[in-house]
This record gives sequence, C-alpha cells and structure tokens, in this order.
Amino acid sequence: MSDKSKKTIFIILLVLLISQVGLIYIYLKKENTNLLSSIQEISILKQSSSATTLDTHRSYHIKLDVYQGAYQAAQGQIPTPANKIYGGIIPHHLMVKEKIAAYFSGLEDVYDTVILIGPNHYQAGNKDILLSRAKWNTPYGELLPDTNTIDQFNNYFNIDENPFAREHSISGLVPFIKKSLPQAKIVPIIIKYQTPLEELNQLAGLLSTMDKEKTLVLASVDFSHFQTSLVSDFHDQQSRGVIESFDFDRIHDLEIDSPASIYTLLKYLETINSQQSQLVFHTNSGDLIGMPDEPTTSHQLYYFSKGKPSQENIINFLFFGDLMLDRNVGTKIKEYGLAHLFANLATEEKRFFMGSDIVAANLEGAVTKDGQHYLPIVPYDFSFNPKLIKTLNKDYYFNFFTTANNHVTDQGHAGLAETYKNLADLDIAFAGCPDSEIAECSQRDIQVADQKVAMIGLSMVYNMFDVDEALSIIKNADTKNDLVIVNVHWGVEYEHNFNSIQQNLAHQFIDAGADMIIGHHPHVVQGMEIYKDKPIFYSLGNFIFDQYFSPDTQEEMGVGVSYNTSDKTYTLYLLPMTSIASQPQLMTDEIKQNFLQKYLDWSEVEEAYQNQILNAKISL
Repeated sequence: MSDKSKKTIFIILLVLLISQVGLIYIYLKKENTNLLSSIQEISILKQSSSATTLDTHRSYHIKLDVYQGAYQAAQGQIPTPANKIYGGIIPHHLMVKEKIAAYFSGLEDVYDTVILIGPNHYQAGNKDILLSRAKWNTPYGELLPDTNTIDQFNNYFNIDENPFAREHSISGLVPFIKKSLPQAKIVPIIIKYQTPLEELNQLAGLLSTMDKEKTLVLASVDFSHFQTSLVSDFHDQQSRGVIESFDFDRIHDLEIDSPASIYTLLKYLETINSQQSQLVFHTNSGDLIGMPDEPTTSHQLYYFSKGKPSQENIINFLFFGDLMLDRNVGTKIKEYGLAHLFANLATEEKRFFMGSDIVAANLEGAVTKDGQHYLPIVPYDFSFNPKLIKTLNKDYYFNFFTTANNHVTDQGHAGLAETYKNLADLDIAFAGCPDSEIAECSQRDIQVADQKVAMIGLSMVYNMFDVDEALSIIKNADTKNDLVIVNVHWGVEYEHNFNSIQQNLAHQFIDAGADMIIGHHPHVVQGMEIYKDKPIFYSLGNFIFDQYFSPDTQEEMGVGVSYNTSDKTYTLYLLPMTSIASQPQLMTDEIKQNFLQKYLDWSEVEEAYQNQILNAKISL
C-alpha cells in the first residue's frame, strides 16, 4: 500500500473518530442539559421552601411620598385602642390611605408576625387558599416573610407566587406594615370567594396554633361596592351587626369583597377569646369626593381585643312594590331575558340585592306550571313560570313574596294551589290568602338571625276583610314573635294620597302589635307616616310592571330597613326609582330630590322627620 493510500485511510479513520466523539459529546450534552433542567426545576420549586432563596414582590406603590403623605394626614386622627389588639379588619382601597396609616399608627410595635388575609380578586391559581413566601420591596425597605410559619402552613395549603404579583389586597398594605411594625414579618394569604367552610375552618385552626401574643391577624377587605352612598350605608349596617356579633351563619350573605377572609379572621378570634370589637373608622368613597349618587366603595376598619362579642345585631329588610312578569313584561323577558329587567338596578355583580336578610315584593299573579293561563281568561290575567321565580331567588335574592292581592286567583283555585305549592317547592317564603280572606295562609313566621319575624299578608281590593279577625291575627303574632310586619294590598289606584280608611286601619294594626306596615296596590307611590315610632309605608308603587302610560306609574319606591334587635330601633332608607320600559333604576341628584319633596308632600310626618325624608334616611 502506498504512503498516499495509508495517509488517506488515516484521515478517514481520524474523521470517523472525531465524528463519533462529537456525536457522543452532543448526546452527553443533551443528557446533561435534560438532567440540568430537572435539577433547575427542582431548585426553583424548592425556592418556595428554602430559607436561602426567596422571590421578591413589590408594593402596590413604590414611591415613598405616597405613604409619607398618608402618615402626615393621619396625624390627629390616630385611634387609641382600649386593650391589646389581636386582630383587625383593614381596607386595601388606597383612597383612604390616611385612615389606613392612622389605623396602623394606633398599634403597638409588639408583633413578630402579621398574618394578612385578603381576597384572591382574580381567582388565580389552582387552589382555594394560597400562600406567598416572597420578600416584599416597599418604600420603607424589605418586608420579610415568616418562613417558618409559611412552611408549616404549606403542609396544608399551597405556595404559589404568581397570583401575589398583582394582588392588591396584599401589595397595597405591605408598606404600612413595614413602616408601623418594622420588626414584624409577614404571612400573606389570599382566599378565593367560594372557598368551602371546611378549608376556612382548617385555616383558622392553624392560626390558633400561633403565639397569639406575638401575632396580629388582619383581614384585608373592602366593603360595599358599586352602590350609591345611601345603599352602601344600608348594606354596611348589616355587615356591622354580623361582624360585631360574630354571626357566622350570615357572613357569606354580606355585600363585601371577601366574606371568606372575614369568616376566617372571626373564627380565629373566637378560638382565642378576642371578640370585643372597636369600629375605628367607617368611610365611603362617594362621600369623600362629594359624589354620593355615583358608584362607591365603603370601608370599615376594626380592632379586636380580648372580650365577648356584641349582643347587638342588625336585620336588614329590602321591600319593593308590585312585581308582575306577564303581558308586556313577559314579552320583554322572552326577547331579552329576565336579567334585562334588572340590569340598571342590580349593577355589577348584582350587589344591589345583596346585604339583606329578607328581600320582598308583592307577587302580582299566579305561579303555574310553565306559566300557563287557565280558563276562564279575564281581562287582567297574570301567570308566571316557576323558573322565573327561581331565578329571582337565586340571582337576585328574593326570598319572600306577599300573595295577598287581587291577582293571585287569576288562574282560579287550581292556579292558587299551584302558586302555593310552587313557592313552597322553591323554598321561598310567602304570606297572603286571596283578596279579603284571612286564614292560615295569611301569616308566615321566619327565623332571621336570633329573631322570629311574623310576615302577615292582607288584601282589601274588591271586598273588606274582617277587621277583628285581622287584629286578632296581629295580636297573636305579636305574642309569639319579636317583630311583626303587615303587608297590605289596599288604597285607590293612581292616588298619591292615602285615605282615612287606610290610615285608621294602619293605626289599629300598630295598636294591635304590628311593628311596620308595607302597602301596595295603587300602582303609584303614596306617602308615609310614623305612628307611635312605627313606620307606615302606604304604597311603594310598582316595581316591575308594564304601565307605561303615565310617568307616575313609573315612579317607584324601594325601602331598606335596618332593624337593631337590641334597642329595637330602625334606620329607614328611601330608595326612589324610575322605571323605563319595565327596567327600574335608582333616581339620582336633582330628580331624586324633586321626588323626595313630592313624597314629603304626600306624607304626614312630624317636623322632626321632614329633613330626614328629604335626605332619604330616617332614624326611629
């Protein structure tokens, strides 16, 4: 073999060897890369449970002057807690940052750990309760996590940093914690809206294992949303009563952005016997900017210390007039859906109808199978599909209807029987027999919180009921209930002024033991009266109806009633509405003021109540 051939073979072998080594290198590099990726993934996962490496989040505002200005404005309004504080409720709406600064300034710097519980606004992450193990970059320096506690809680709940990056219920408050409690570390927790009670109870139980003397547990919660200041205040009354009395059964009915956070906080405070509440501030964004009829956010700031809960509770009622879902209204429902009728009143998230224990209206018709009409057909003949009533209950919280009126028998005896059965099957309370009749169907007793409420329904359109029998049922109800409310169908249609027959009966009802009277039937609003410190609303007018022929029939009144069960006082909220083609909406500004002046003219009240009527809020 020539030297040239040997050289050629050598080069070929060398190339093959190099190629093989290269392939082996590429293979090993790929394997090493895969292995390295696995190691990196494990390392990243371990960051959340490693004391050496922490993620970093930043506060909602990073500029120092935002918070410094809040602390300067807080001077002169810093609260003085009577005792040591173990928990609290604080808003994350930074419009009231000076109140938040004052709240934190009132706390002693004696806590090792602040557990901050807030809503998971974006429902992010794949678990109901999430923890963060990150540091927080604030204008006052880094706020460090209490990793020991977080790691302990992580055995039950998940660490997930991504949702915390934009969760303002946490990021908005961390600077205040760092400024006012500089030595404390944080345990941030966010909770989804529909988190099951068993998980909330488990979390509260874990909180109770902490050193309560060195731990401050705060619920970061804003209260009423998207409502006028008046409606917001009505909702906040119920929230205050439920929170201060630790009424756990009603927390999830409150109109707040995180019932789950409040529930968890109060359950924890119950376990450590720290249920004495101190309402530090109650504010509303609409009042602060001078726009009370625009959508607002309200705030209630609480301290909790050692002691028992309040024995005072608040029951909220929301009353409306005539509700009719047939004829032209039925046509609109078929074309646009039931939600179309409530679109301008319910507002975002249907919050207008929240925050009440009883939401009631006069059901102006029968509830039959598929809304059928039965012979004989009469000129004014109303019937509703049970599915519509179910939606009213599920989506808009209607849980009581007056069935004492002149239309409940529009479908005859069969339709009446179906009405009672369908409402009962839907677990919706009702009271009222056909027009002029008084029987067992005239009364329904309802348990609300710790109170027994008798709802009585009477009707006197075509014929007068037996007055002595009516007084007897009221007297008997008064002996067995804490509160008696008479709903009565009466008066002359389209007349704004109530008559002497209505007034005489109303006075007799109250003398017999009634605490409140809610009237309807005239299809227009009639005035009110206060007799022996008890309110009488002679007619709330229409609510959902199709009487488009007159502006007066499309002016309506809703009434919110906050009843204090301890001192038996009322706060009444007048809610004037305008209905446009069966779509009610709240009156605002000048339109509302003009209507309230007319309402005062139709009413008979003492001078002390007249300005209160014009302000749409009456205290009794």
